[in-house]
Amino acid sequence: MWKLHSFEQLRLAQALSDYLNTQKIKNSVQDDGVYHQIMLENEKHMEQAQCELAKFLDNPNQSKYLSASWESGQINKSTEPLSTYNANLLTTFKRHGGVITHSVFILCLAIYAFTALGLFNPIHSVFAFFVTQPFDLMQSWRFITPAFLHFSLLHIVFNLLWWWQLAGLVEKRQGRQRLLILFIFSAMASNLAQFFLVGPYFGGLSGVVYALAGYCWLFGKLDKTSPVNLNNTIFIFLLGWLVLGFVNLLPANVANYAHLVGLLAGLLLAATCYKLKLK
Repeated sequence: MWKLHSFEQLRLAQALSDYLNTQKIKNSVQDDGVYHQIMLENEKHMEQAQCELAKFLDNPNQSKYLSASWESGQINKSTEPLSTYNANLLTTFKRHGGVITHSVFILCLAIYAFTALGLFNPIHSVFAFFVTQPFDLMQSWRFITPAFLHFSLLHIVFNLLWWWQLAGLVEKRQGRQRLLILFIFSAMASNLAQFFLVGPYFGGLSGVVYALAGYCWLFGKLDKTSPVNLNNTIFIFLLGWLVLGFVNLLPANVANYAHLVGLLAGLLLAATCYKLKLK
């Protein structure tokens, strides 16, 4: 058996699998406990299957894929495994990410909890960005740690949901080293931009989240077979959110330049990793 691609959603894996079978590309869907893998029965079909995969990833909602499921009688096949998968929220949380994903998530949550209880002042804490120049390099952690600070419930919920989804995807599929590089580079770049263009009083994981969005979206475009990808609809939604921040239409103060520079940092890293053939 030869692996073609891995999906988080069984529905997507089954739809492509059924369509490939109608094209005489024999395959099956196997569950490894985290992802649903499409396994080909014959290696000679790999090139054709990869072409079909690229078309599917561009538009998985085409009617021909649903029709293939009806023809194969698999349209309801996903209900039992999916309900089992969603039965344990904690297990889902643990499976989706790794050490880096979970550590950042828990640290942000803990700091916000202390802040909400009035036990911690993030702006004047050891985690805040430098207030003046020249920077004290003995406290170099301050280039990164503002990413852990959040100031409202909406702020932290938005950031942590996207962090868990995108960071978990990168860490599970490309490793913790790739995610760590993404986190450090984008946090530093977005924090420095916000400091120089606006001022020292800011915080949040948003710059890193936008870096992850840009990275996943562009990497998936450059490598159509990569499980690290982000569909156009979600990417456009996040771009729209970015624009709303710049025109002051969001219900909170937003570190707009951190978002923008984070996005550019993620795009740059995706292009660099692809160029260096780092899968």
